Formats: sequence, structure tokens, C-alpha cells
Amino acid sequence: MSDTDQDTRDRDMQDVGPWGQAVALSFRFLLVAAAAVALGWLVSNIRQVSPDSQAVVVRLGTVARVQGPGLLIAWPRPIEEVVLVPASARQIQFIVGRFTESQPTSSATAIYGFDLSDTPRLNSGFLLTGDSSVVHLEARIFYQITDAQAYMVAVDHIAPALQRIFVASAVDSVAARDLDTILVARPEIASRGAEAMRREQLRADLLNAVNRRLENLSEQGAGLGIKLSRVDLVPSIPAGAKEAFDSVLIATQDSEAEIANARTSAEMLAQDANRSRDRIRTDATAAAEETVSTAKVATASITALAENRQNMSRDSQMTRLYYDRIGPIIKKAGHVRLISPDGTMRIILPGAFQ
Repeated sequence: MSDTDQDTRDRDMQDVGPWGQAVALSFRFLLVAAAAVALGWLVSNIRQVSPDSQAVVVRLGTVARVQGPGLLIAWPRPIEEVVLVPASARQIQFIVGRFTESQPTSSATAIYGFDLSDTPRLNSGFLLTGDSSVVHLEARIFYQITDAQAYMVAVDHIAPALQRIFVASAVDSVAARDLDTILVARPEIASRGAEAMRREQLRADLLNAVNRRLENLSEQGAGLGIKLSRVDLVPSIPAGAKEAFDSVLIATQDSEAEIANARTSAEMLAQDANRSRDRIRTDATAAAEETVSTAKVATASITALAENRQNMSRDSQMTRLYYDRIGPIIKKAGHVRLISPDGTMRIILPGAFQ
């Protein structure tokens, strides 16, 4: 703009007067403001997508594209609308309120368990096990978005649908197990390997069951665009059942103590019996050996004669035995008389007659 043009405008402004100058300045201000608003509207959908999010661009009611983290350039509203959803790698937490909505939350509940109510509607958190026991579950699940478009369409229905799917899967999984494979109800069998493995497997089975149901919904064209990645469970038993199990545990411990005492007494009796048996056997062996020795001494002469039987006749053996025995007998006698068959008496060995 030349100095001449500027001078011409200044003269024109002076000719129109103060009101005309005010109108002209207002018009220029409105023009600049409109241009600024138009520029702001054009760049309103240019934004940065954070690393833990992804953007779904909806153009006139139809999903145009899904873009990950980075700079997003989109047409302004209402031409295109940008909806930010969590990234696929991000885990989203969901608490299953169906199991806890009718139960009070307190520190005493975690210790003594939940109470069964007389109103069946308030017992929705209790499930029936395969051995006809009752167990209460507190569940916290984590899921990831696998299809951002389906997630955005079903975002208002994800919470109730996910809750119904998880409850249905939990009912099936718990009904297929007994109480000891869900939680440690009886500590005396808690160390069994099979029950411990099945307790760990419960979370994996629930995870797989929920994911199968989500896949079935996707095959039917009603997918939620999510997939479970983790399941956290806190199973418990009703307060009355807990007291009963504690009583059983105390009774079991008492019976085991009595059994241990009985085994100790039986072992002591067995040791005493073994010592008595060994003593009796030793005494009997010693008595038998003494009897055998005495018998051997008493029969030594007969045995000696039997050993010399081949060199001596029977009469010679008897004569020798007679002389061996009669000598000591005669030495002990004072006198010996012999009475013949005819009644006569002869003195063979004189001595004092008594």
C-alpha cells in the first residue's frame, strides 16, 4: 500500500465521521474473529493420540478408520468425529458386581465369610458346587480390546454383557468341581497335589470359558470386541459352614492326636512283648540245654557201651555195666545178705546190722 492510498483512506475516514469509523472497525474485527473461528473449526479434530489409546474416526455415522498412537488429522465435526478408546495392549479392569452387590463389605467378611440370607434374591453371589456344597466368589477380571470398531459400537452394553457371560461361565465351572478343588476348606487335605492343581486350573478354565462365549458372539455378528486376559478370584464359604469346617478340623486334629497316642502305647506294648518273648526264649533255650547236658551225663555210660558194641558181646557189656554200678552201691551199704530160694540166708558182705 502506497502513501497516497493511505492518505486517501485517512481522508475518507475523516469524511464519514466518528460513527462511520466505529462501524468500519467493528466490521474488520468481526471479519478477523470469523476467520479465527473458521480456522479453529478446521483444526479442531487434529490431535495427538497417546500411547495407551487408539482413535476411532467416525465419518457421518460410519466408522472410517482406526488409528493408533501418534498425530491424528481428521475433518472437523460434524463431518468426522474422533472417539478415543484404550489401546489393545492395555488391560481394563472390571469387577463382577453380581457376586457382591447383595453382600456387605467389611474386614469381618473376609475372616468369617458371607452370611446366607433368608431372601433367595440376596444369595446371588453363592454358587452350588459339584458335591452339593455352597461357595461364594469375588471376581475381578481384566480384558483387552481386540476390535476397536466393535468395542465402540457395543461400549454401552459391555459391562452388563460381560457380567452375564462371566456369571454363566462361573456357574458351569463351579458345578463341575467339588469344594476342595475350589478353595482350601479342609486344611488336612490341602497339600494333596490333585486338588492343588485343580484349584490353580479354575482361573484358567473360567478365562477360557468366557473367551469361548465372546468368540461365539463375534461369530453371530454381535461381538464386543474384547478378550479376557486375566481372572482374579477370591472364593469363600458361608460363615456357618466355616465354623462347621473349623469344628471338623479340630475334631480331626484331636482324633489324630489320639491315634498318635494309641500308636505310641501300642509300640511300647509291642516292645515290652518282644522283650518278654526274648527273655522266655532265652530261658527256655538255657533250660533245654541244661536238660540235654544232664541227659547226656546220665546216659554217658550207655553211650560209651554203645560205641564199643562192635568189640564186645551183649553179655560182656552187661557184666561190665553191672560191675561199674555195683561197686559204688556196695560201698554205701553196711552189710549185704543174700536169701536163697530155700530160705537160707548168707552174709555176703559182713558189717554192722541195722
